[in-house]
Amino acid sequence: MTNALATVIIVVSLLTAAYALVAALRDRPMGWGELIALGALEILLVVQAVLGFVKVADGAGPGGATFPGYLLGALLIPVAGAGWGALERSRWGPAVIVVVGLAVAVMIVRMNQIWTGTAA
Repeated sequence: MTNALATVIIVVSLLTAAYALVAALRDRPMGWGELIALGALEILLVVQAVLGFVKVADGAGPGGATFPGYLLGALLIPVAGAGWGALERSRWGPAVIVVVGLAVAVMIVRMNQIWTGTAA
């Protein structure tokens, strides 16, 4: 796992959550800004997944199914959140995106723990 990429993903996911929180507090439905932020986050997660699977296939990193499961799960969260947020045309649409941003940040931190072997 690349620490620089993980840091960028965490920052982007937290910025996405903050941007969506502003929209939720202003009682606005989800708009293009949130979708663009989720798209950027998804692109970063795809890059992370490709690099992660390549490194695991080369024998680096942890064995087992936990790390690949986190890689795939992290890919699904922004897509599901975008769909749910777009369908919810109230302040709760952006609130879903806040949860997505926080969940992805936590998953990346957890993947880093699994990768370095400091998983509890």
